[in-house]
Amino acid sequence: MIIYMLFGQRKCHYEGEYAPELLEACDEYSNGENPEGWLAPKLDEYRETGEFDSLVVVRSTVDGAAVDALLDTKPKTVRLALLDEAPRITS
Repeated sequence: MIIYMLFGQRKCHYEGEYAPELLEACDEYSNGENPEGWLAPKLDEYRETGEFDSLVVVRSTVDGAAVDALLDTKPKTVRLALLDEAPRITS
């Protein structure tokens, strides 16, 4: 399963005021159901606030079977591997 994550860095009044934030996340199916993707409008929304110095979408993978096992209510750990920065989303 591929997970898309939208991270943002808020504008700071001094260095280190804000840490990077995970703003939105969705799986490959949610992002692909809409012709422009689910994250593209979200990215525009965050840009329009003027609160962020930078925004980026990254892709990661997670083992679907491991997620299923977690949803089975038995305690387990799932490893998440960062693939790369997702292709730039433009609107």
